[in-house]
Amino acid sequence: MKLFAVAQPGIEEITAQELKELGIEGKVVPGGVEFEGGLREIYLTNLWLRSANRVLVRLCTFRAKHFAELVRKASKCPWSEFITPELPIKIRATSRHSKLYHTKAIEERVLRAIKEAVGFEPQTTTYEDEGTSVIVRFENDICTISINSSGALLHKRGYRVKDVEAPLRENLAAAMVLLSGWRGDVPLIDPFCGSGTIPIEAAMIGANVPPGTRREFAFMKWKNFDRELWESIKEEALKRVKEVKVPILGFDIDPTAVEAAVENSRTAGVERWVEFKNLSFPKLSFEKAFVITNPPYGVRLSFKNTSLIYRQLGHWVRKSFKEFKLLFLSPNRRLAREVSPEVRMLTYFDNGGIKVGLYLVEA
Repeated sequence: MKLFAVAQPGIEEITAQELKELGIEGKVVPGGVEFEGGLREIYLTNLWLRSANRVLVRLCTFRAKHFAELVRKASKCPWSEFITPELPIKIRATSRHSKLYHTKAIEERVLRAIKEAVGFEPQTTTYEDEGTSVIVRFENDICTISINSSGALLHKRGYRVKDVEAPLRENLAAAMVLLSGWRGDVPLIDPFCGSGTIPIEAAMIGANVPPGTRREFAFMKWKNFDRELWESIKEEALKRVKEVKVPILGFDIDPTAVEAAVENSRTAGVERWVEFKNLSFPKLSFEKAFVITNPPYGVRLSFKNTSLIYRQLGHWVRKSFKEFKLLFLSPNRRLAREVSPEVRMLTYFDNGGIKVGLYLVEA
Protein backbone atom coordinates (compact mmCIF):
# COMPACT_ATOMS: atom_id res chain seq x y z
CA MET A 1 0.00 0.00 0.00
CA LYS A 2 1.02 3.59 -0.55
CA LEU A 3 1.15 5.28 2.87
CA PHE A 4 1.62 8.86 4.01
CA ALA A 5 2.75 10.15 7.41
CA VAL A 6 1.20 13.60 7.80
CA ALA A 7 3.50 16.08 9.52
CA GLN A 8 3.28 19.80 10.12
CA PRO A 9 5.27 21.93 7.68
CA GLY A 10 8.72 22.32 9.24
CA ILE A 11 8.55 18.91 10.94
CA GLU A 12 8.67 16.62 7.87
CA GLU A 13 12.42 15.86 8.05
CA ILE A 14 12.10 14.81 11.69
CA THR A 15 9.26 12.41 10.79
CA ALA A 16 11.34 11.00 7.92
CA GLN A 17 14.21 10.31 10.34
CA GLU A 18 11.80 8.55 12.69
CA LEU A 19 10.63 6.34 9.81
CA LYS A 20 14.26 5.57 8.93
CA GLU A 21 14.90 4.44 12.51
CA LEU A 22 11.95 2.05 12.09
CA GLY A 23 13.61 0.62 8.97
CA ILE A 24 11.25 2.43 6.58
CA GLU A 25 12.55 4.57 3.72
CA GLY A 26 10.33 7.53 2.94
CA LYS A 27 10.22 10.49 0.57
CA VAL A 28 9.79 13.93 2.16
CA VAL A 29 7.15 16.11 0.50
CA PRO A 30 5.43 19.27 1.79
CA GLY A 31 3.17 18.24 4.65
CA GLY A 32 4.61 14.81 5.35
CA VAL A 33 6.48 11.72 4.20
CA GLU A 34 5.43 9.20 1.53
CA PHE A 35 6.32 5.55 2.07
CA GLU A 36 5.07 2.06 1.27
CA GLY A 37 4.11 -0.93 3.37
CA GLY A 38 1.46 -3.32 4.59
CA LEU A 39 -0.41 -3.82 7.83
CA ARG A 40 2.85 -4.21 9.76
CA GLU A 41 4.07 -0.76 8.66
CA ILE A 42 0.67 0.80 9.44
CA TYR A 43 0.72 -0.63 12.96
CA LEU A 44 4.41 0.15 13.51
CA THR A 45 4.18 3.78 12.46
CA ASN A 46 1.04 4.53 14.45
CA LEU A 47 2.63 2.99 17.52
CA TRP A 48 6.04 4.68 17.22
CA LEU A 49 5.85 8.00 15.35
CA ARG A 50 6.23 10.86 17.83
CA SER A 51 6.28 13.88 15.50
CA ALA A 52 3.57 12.93 12.95
CA ASN A 53 -0.10 13.96 13.01
CA ARG A 54 -1.58 10.83 11.45
CA VAL A 55 -0.84 7.95 9.05
CA LEU A 56 -2.92 7.77 5.88
CA VAL A 57 -3.53 4.90 3.46
CA ARG A 58 -3.62 6.21 -0.11
CA LEU A 59 -6.69 4.39 -1.44
CA CYS A 60 -6.67 5.67 -5.03
CA THR A 61 -5.61 8.57 -7.25
CA PHE A 62 -7.26 9.67 -10.50
CA ARG A 63 -8.10 12.70 -12.64
CA ALA A 64 -11.68 14.02 -12.52
CA LYS A 65 -13.16 17.19 -14.02
CA HIS A 66 -16.86 16.36 -13.67
CA PHE A 67 -18.94 15.03 -10.79
CA ALA A 68 -20.15 12.01 -12.79
CA GLU A 69 -16.50 11.13 -13.48
CA LEU A 70 -15.70 11.52 -9.77
CA VAL A 71 -18.49 9.12 -8.74
CA ARG A 72 -17.59 6.56 -11.41
CA LYS A 73 -13.86 6.50 -10.60
CA ALA A 74 -14.24 6.77 -6.81
CA SER A 75 -16.63 3.79 -6.77
CA LYS A 76 -13.77 1.63 -8.10
CA CYS A 77 -11.55 2.33 -5.07
CA PRO A 78 -11.03 -0.70 -2.74
CA TRP A 79 -13.53 0.37 -0.06
CA SER A 80 -14.61 -3.03 1.30
CA GLU A 81 -11.80 -3.45 3.87
CA PHE A 82 -12.51 -0.09 5.50
CA ILE A 83 -16.28 0.52 5.26
CA THR A 84 -18.72 -1.60 7.29
CA PRO A 85 -22.42 -1.11 8.15
CA GLU A 86 -21.55 -0.76 11.87
CA LEU A 87 -18.85 1.87 11.46
CA PRO A 88 -19.81 5.49 10.71
CA ILE A 89 -17.70 7.50 8.27
CA LYS A 90 -16.61 11.12 8.04
CA ILE A 91 -15.64 12.49 4.62
CA ARG A 92 -13.54 15.65 4.45
CA ALA A 93 -12.63 17.27 1.13
CA THR A 94 -10.23 20.03 0.07
CA SER A 95 -9.75 21.46 -3.41
CA ARG A 96 -7.12 23.70 -5.06
CA HIS A 97 -6.83 24.76 -8.71
CA SER A 98 -9.46 22.23 -9.81
CA LYS A 99 -12.72 22.38 -11.81
CA LEU A 100 -14.43 20.55 -8.96
CA TYR A 101 -14.02 23.14 -6.23
CA HIS A 102 -17.21 22.86 -4.15
CA THR A 103 -16.00 20.71 -1.24
CA LYS A 104 -19.46 19.88 0.13
CA ALA A 105 -20.54 18.61 -3.30
CA ILE A 106 -17.31 16.57 -3.58
CA GLU A 107 -18.04 14.96 -0.19
CA GLU A 108 -21.61 14.11 -1.26
CA ARG A 109 -20.42 12.47 -4.50
CA VAL A 110 -17.75 10.42 -2.74
CA LEU A 111 -20.39 9.21 -0.28
CA ARG A 112 -22.53 8.17 -3.25
CA ALA A 113 -19.54 6.35 -4.77
CA ILE A 114 -18.92 4.46 -1.53
CA LYS A 115 -22.60 3.42 -1.40
CA GLU A 116 -22.37 2.09 -4.98
CA ALA A 117 -19.16 0.19 -4.14
CA VAL A 118 -20.22 -1.47 -0.86
CA GLY A 119 -23.94 -1.93 -1.56
CA PHE A 120 -25.33 -0.20 1.53
CA GLU A 121 -25.83 3.32 2.89
CA PRO A 122 -22.93 4.06 5.26
CA GLN A 123 -23.66 5.91 8.48
CA THR A 124 -22.02 9.31 8.73
CA THR A 125 -20.52 11.10 11.72
CA THR A 126 -19.39 14.62 12.58
CA TYR A 127 -15.92 13.87 13.93
CA GLU A 128 -13.00 12.10 12.30
CA ASP A 129 -12.09 10.00 15.34
CA GLU A 130 -15.56 8.46 15.73
CA GLY A 131 -15.31 5.99 12.85
CA THR A 132 -13.65 5.75 9.44
CA SER A 133 -12.18 9.04 8.27
CA VAL A 134 -12.04 9.51 4.47
CA ILE A 135 -9.88 12.38 3.23
CA VAL A 136 -10.41 13.62 -0.35
CA ARG A 137 -7.87 16.01 -1.83
CA PHE A 138 -8.22 17.70 -5.21
CA GLU A 139 -5.24 19.53 -6.70
CA ASN A 140 -4.98 20.52 -10.39
CA ASP A 141 -7.93 18.17 -11.12
CA ILE A 142 -6.11 15.19 -9.56
CA CYS A 143 -8.17 13.49 -6.86
CA THR A 144 -6.41 11.57 -4.09
CA ILE A 145 -8.60 9.60 -1.68
CA SER A 146 -7.08 8.43 1.60
CA ILE A 147 -8.21 6.55 4.68
CA ASN A 148 -6.99 7.80 8.06
CA SER A 149 -5.52 4.75 9.82
CA SER A 150 -4.86 6.68 13.05
CA GLY A 151 -8.29 8.02 13.98
CA ALA A 152 -7.69 10.79 16.51
CA LEU A 153 -4.55 12.83 15.83
CA LEU A 154 -1.38 11.09 16.97
CA HIS A 155 -0.47 13.86 19.41
CA LYS A 156 -3.38 12.62 21.55
CA ARG A 157 -1.27 10.11 23.47
CA GLY A 158 -3.83 9.75 26.24
CA TYR A 159 -1.76 11.01 29.17
CA ARG A 160 -2.79 14.68 29.22
CA VAL A 161 -5.46 14.56 31.92
CA LYS A 162 -4.79 18.08 33.21
CA ASP A 163 -3.94 21.10 31.11
CA VAL A 164 -2.92 24.73 31.31
CA GLU A 165 -3.59 27.65 29.01
CA ALA A 166 -1.89 27.52 25.58
CA PRO A 167 -0.38 24.00 25.93
CA LEU A 168 2.26 22.75 23.49
CA ARG A 169 1.11 19.75 21.46
CA GLU A 170 2.79 16.48 22.33
CA ASN A 171 4.09 15.84 18.80
CA LEU A 172 5.69 19.30 18.64
CA ALA A 173 7.34 18.80 22.05
CA ALA A 174 8.67 15.44 20.84
CA ALA A 175 9.94 17.03 17.61
CA MET A 176 11.88 19.62 19.64
CA VAL A 177 13.54 16.89 21.71
CA LEU A 178 14.30 14.72 18.68
CA LEU A 179 15.79 17.62 16.73
CA SER A 180 17.99 18.57 19.71
CA GLY A 181 19.73 15.20 19.49
CA TRP A 182 19.05 14.43 23.17
CA ARG A 183 18.73 10.70 23.79
CA GLY A 184 18.96 10.38 27.56
CA ASP A 185 22.69 10.83 28.08
CA VAL A 186 22.80 14.25 29.85
CA PRO A 187 20.31 16.10 32.11
CA LEU A 188 17.37 17.76 30.37
CA ILE A 189 15.64 20.82 31.84
CA ASP A 190 12.51 22.81 30.92
CA PRO A 191 12.29 26.05 32.95
CA PHE A 192 8.80 26.88 31.54
CA CYS A 193 7.32 23.39 31.75
CA GLY A 194 3.60 24.24 31.93
CA SER A 195 1.67 20.95 32.10
CA GLY A 196 4.91 19.02 31.58
CA THR A 197 4.71 18.09 27.90
CA ILE A 198 8.40 18.54 26.96
CA PRO A 199 9.82 16.66 30.00
CA ILE A 200 7.21 13.89 29.60
CA GLU A 201 7.96 13.46 25.89
CA ALA A 202 11.70 13.54 26.68
CA ALA A 203 11.23 10.81 29.29
CA MET A 204 9.36 8.66 26.77
CA ILE A 205 12.15 9.18 24.22
CA GLY A 206 14.91 8.50 26.76
CA ALA A 207 13.16 5.37 28.04
CA ASN A 208 12.21 4.21 24.52
CA VAL A 209 8.52 4.14 25.42
CA PRO A 210 6.36 4.01 22.26
CA PRO A 211 3.91 6.94 22.32
CA GLY A 212 0.95 4.93 21.01
CA THR A 213 0.67 2.25 23.69
CA ARG A 214 -2.10 3.98 25.69
CA ARG A 215 -4.61 4.67 22.94
CA GLU A 216 -6.74 3.08 20.23
CA PHE A 217 -6.46 3.57 16.48
CA ALA A 218 -8.94 3.55 13.61
CA PHE A 219 -7.26 0.51 11.99
CA MET A 220 -8.42 -1.63 14.93
CA LYS A 221 -11.97 -1.45 13.51
CA TRP A 222 -11.08 -2.43 9.95
CA LYS A 223 -12.16 -5.81 8.54
CA ASN A 224 -8.53 -6.76 7.96
CA PHE A 225 -7.33 -5.89 11.48
CA ASP A 226 -4.77 -8.51 12.50
CA ARG A 227 -4.92 -8.50 16.30
CA GLU A 228 -2.18 -11.11 16.64
CA LEU A 229 0.22 -9.02 14.53
CA TRP A 230 -0.67 -5.85 16.46
CA GLU A 231 -0.14 -7.48 19.85
CA SER A 232 3.20 -8.96 18.76
CA ILE A 233 4.40 -5.52 17.54
CA LYS A 234 3.34 -3.95 20.83
CA GLU A 235 4.95 -6.71 22.87
CA GLU A 236 8.22 -6.39 20.96
CA ALA A 237 8.15 -2.60 21.46
CA LEU A 238 7.59 -2.81 25.20
CA LYS A 239 10.59 -5.14 25.55
CA ARG A 240 12.77 -2.25 24.38
CA VAL A 241 11.78 0.08 27.23
CA LYS A 242 14.79 1.01 29.37
CA GLU A 243 15.61 3.13 32.41
CA VAL A 244 16.49 6.82 32.11
CA LYS A 245 19.66 7.43 34.12
CA VAL A 246 19.89 11.24 33.97
CA PRO A 247 17.67 13.89 35.58
CA ILE A 248 14.73 15.27 33.59
CA LEU A 249 13.48 18.41 35.34
CA GLY A 250 10.57 20.75 34.78
CA PHE A 251 10.10 24.11 36.53
CA ASP A 252 7.24 26.59 36.46
CA ILE A 253 6.21 29.60 38.55
CA ASP A 254 2.55 28.52 38.36
CA PRO A 255 1.81 25.90 41.07
CA THR A 256 -1.32 24.77 39.20
CA ALA A 257 0.81 23.98 36.13
CA VAL A 258 3.24 21.97 38.25
CA GLU A 259 0.34 19.97 39.75
CA ALA A 260 -0.92 19.25 36.21
CA ALA A 261 2.57 18.19 35.09
CA VAL A 262 2.92 15.76 38.00
CA GLU A 263 -0.47 14.19 37.30
CA ASN A 264 0.20 13.94 33.56
CA SER A 265 3.56 12.26 34.17
CA ARG A 266 1.83 9.67 36.36
CA THR A 267 -0.75 8.94 33.67
CA ALA A 268 2.05 8.62 31.10
CA GLY A 269 3.85 6.16 33.39
CA VAL A 270 7.09 8.18 33.41
CA GLU A 271 6.85 9.75 36.89
CA ARG A 272 9.98 7.92 38.12
CA TRP A 273 12.09 9.62 35.45
CA VAL A 274 10.83 13.22 35.70
CA GLU A 275 10.70 15.77 38.51
CA PHE A 276 8.62 18.96 38.56
CA LYS A 277 9.06 21.88 40.95
CA ASN A 278 7.33 25.22 41.50
CA LEU A 279 10.47 27.33 40.92
CA SER A 280 11.76 29.98 38.52
CA PHE A 281 15.31 29.68 37.13
CA PRO A 282 16.67 27.59 40.05
CA LYS A 283 20.32 27.17 40.92
CA LEU A 284 21.63 23.92 39.41
CA SER A 285 24.97 22.16 39.63
CA PHE A 286 25.20 20.26 36.32
CA GLU A 287 28.32 20.80 34.21
CA LYS A 288 26.40 19.95 31.03
CA ALA A 289 22.70 20.05 30.14
CA PHE A 290 20.10 20.28 27.41
CA VAL A 291 17.54 23.02 28.01
CA ILE A 292 14.44 22.59 25.83
CA THR A 293 11.57 24.96 26.46
CA ASN A 294 8.58 26.96 25.22
CA PRO A 295 8.81 30.38 26.94
CA PRO A 296 5.85 32.78 27.02
CA TYR A 297 6.02 35.03 23.96
CA GLY A 298 3.64 37.92 24.35
CA VAL A 299 0.21 36.33 24.06
CA ARG A 300 -0.63 36.96 27.72
CA LEU A 301 2.31 39.20 28.72
CA SER A 302 3.40 42.60 27.47
CA PHE A 303 6.28 42.62 24.97
CA LYS A 304 8.48 44.41 27.51
CA ASN A 305 8.03 41.60 30.05
CA THR A 306 8.52 38.96 27.37
CA SER A 307 11.84 40.49 26.29
CA LEU A 308 13.00 40.46 29.90
CA ILE A 309 12.04 36.79 30.29
CA TYR A 310 14.03 35.83 27.18
CA ARG A 311 17.07 37.79 28.43
CA GLN A 312 16.78 36.08 31.83
CA LEU A 313 16.57 32.68 30.12
CA GLY A 314 19.84 33.29 28.26
CA HIS A 315 21.57 34.64 31.36
CA TRP A 316 20.41 31.71 33.53
CA VAL A 317 21.57 29.09 31.04
CA ARG A 318 25.02 30.67 30.57
CA LYS A 319 25.45 31.06 34.34
CA SER A 320 24.23 27.54 35.20
CA PHE A 321 26.07 25.30 32.72
CA LYS A 322 29.59 25.22 31.29
CA GLU A 323 28.37 23.20 28.32
CA PHE A 324 24.79 23.37 27.06
CA LYS A 325 22.34 23.12 24.20
CA LEU A 326 19.40 25.48 24.51
CA LEU A 327 16.41 24.99 22.18
CA PHE A 328 13.45 27.31 22.53
CA LEU A 329 10.48 28.69 20.60
CA SER A 330 10.05 32.32 19.61
CA PRO A 331 7.59 34.07 17.26
CA ASN A 332 10.37 36.26 15.81
CA ARG A 333 14.14 36.54 15.55
CA ARG A 334 14.26 39.87 17.41
CA LEU A 335 12.84 38.26 20.55
CA ALA A 336 15.06 35.19 20.07
CA ARG A 337 18.15 37.40 19.98
CA GLU A 338 17.32 38.57 23.50
CA VAL A 339 18.54 35.11 24.58
CA SER A 340 21.79 35.38 22.61
CA PRO A 341 23.08 37.25 19.54
CA GLU A 342 24.51 33.91 18.30
CA VAL A 343 21.09 32.27 18.11
CA ARG A 344 20.20 30.34 14.95
CA MET A 345 16.85 29.02 13.74
CA LEU A 346 16.60 25.27 13.11
CA THR A 347 13.06 25.18 11.69
CA TYR A 348 9.68 26.79 12.13
CA PHE A 349 6.11 25.56 12.51
CA ASP A 350 2.64 26.55 13.63
CA ASN A 351 2.00 26.37 17.38
CA GLY A 352 -1.62 26.98 18.30
CA GLY A 353 -2.14 29.32 15.36
CA ILE A 354 1.10 31.25 15.94
CA LYS A 355 4.04 30.81 13.55
CA VAL A 356 7.10 30.16 15.72
CA GLY A 357 10.75 29.40 15.08
CA LEU A 358 12.70 26.73 16.91
CA TYR A 359 15.99 28.39 17.89
CA LEU A 360 19.30 26.95 19.08
CA VAL A 361 22.06 28.40 21.25
CA GLU A 362 24.92 26.16 22.35
CA ALA A 363 28.21 26.36 24.19
